[in-house]
Amino acid sequence: MTTKIATVEALRIAGVRDYAEWVGLRPPQMPPRPGQAARALDANSGRHVCAYPAQPDTLLVKITADDGTVGWGEAHSPPVPRVSQALIEDLFAPLLVGQDPLAVEALWDMLYHTMRLRGHSTGFMMEALAGVDLALWDLKGKLLGQPVYRLLGGPYASYRPASADESPRVPCYASGVPGAMLEERLDAAERFIAMGFTAMKVSVGRGDLEEDLRLVEALAEAIAGRADLLVDAHGCYDARTAIPAARRMEAAGVRWLEDPLPPEELDAYAALCAAVDLPIASGETECNRWQFLEKLRRGASDIILPDICRAGGISEGRRIADVADLFGVPWCAHVSISTWPHRLAALHLAVATPNFLLCELPNPLRENPLAFPLVEGEPAYADGHLTLAPGPGLGMVVDEEALAEYVVAT
Repeated sequence: MTTKIATVEALRIAGVRDYAEWVGLRPPQMPPRPGQAARALDANSGRHVCAYPAQPDTLLVKITADDGTVGWGEAHSPPVPRVSQALIEDLFAPLLVGQDPLAVEALWDMLYHTMRLRGHSTGFMMEALAGVDLALWDLKGKLLGQPVYRLLGGPYASYRPASADESPRVPCYASGVPGAMLEERLDAAERFIAMGFTAMKVSVGRGDLEEDLRLVEALAEAIAGRADLLVDAHGCYDARTAIPAARRMEAAGVRWLEDPLPPEELDAYAALCAAVDLPIASGETECNRWQFLEKLRRGASDIILPDICRAGGISEGRRIADVADLFGVPWCAHVSISTWPHRLAALHLAVATPNFLLCELPNPLRENPLAFPLVEGEPAYADGHLTLAPGPGLGMVVDEEALAEYVVAT
């Protein structure tokens, strides 16, 4: 008898830490420049704006087969996960119940086309679809007794363990060097190095241009020869400031500049990529393979950063990786604040693609406010790598009784 999908549920969960306190939204403070006040032309564009919830939240997806097997996914859709929740419960669930859970990519295609007539090929639609897709891959792996990365055709040689008893290891970087003062950031950078990280990312764009650049130069100099510095500008620059800022960072030894411009400005991205040797990284705002194809055709990114829980899940993530590979462009996993289904999905896809580079690991000095109890399956961190736990699907078993404490009533 063929297994069928019995139920599809969308569970909104919220963290227990204030988001503003956890991330530290104040601009980092550099020592004052002697005899100099901030200059008018040092101002950033002001585009460093994104709405975040006061309490971090996300949406988990639970798909149960008629034999009781459960798959878990995540639709990372802050600050209004209720939108994705409604899409899953009202649109996707009735279409999925009774379907074959092994036909993951066929189901993806069916769900994607449901709102194509209305132009919903990005945003919440793709986040909702990503949550369902992750849950279906997890369910498929459990039904077949195989980890997702094997179902995807991996692991590739770079991640292949030394023996069959070991699990693949994926390189990662520490994302977000915390601190309100330069000294605090330097101390955090040293702690990351002591933890074994050889790459870390600092956020800029909240202070003036010169303060940002001096912060980057100081951090890059402090860790030179021991770790690489990546910079995330969150779209704060414009055509006037992006190229000179990138050249300063390149001279300082920065290894990539992420999202220096608003994502819609593809011509400006292409001009920036042509003007500097510093790799320009972008892609957390793109939601499907066609957007990435246009970006790559125009030479508007040297490294792409798709978010698996925003860009249609594992199924579309693999297609995006394939498109990037056609252009000789590597991809890195954008993860942000999320739960383990999100991160595990990125790791499994990473192991099963030939052009993967690094996985983001948000500030490992702080507890993840969206962490929730797993019976097993959390990847082990050591020496700048995350090691996948053995087990079918995404490799995790959820303690649903403990998880109930995080669920927000609808």
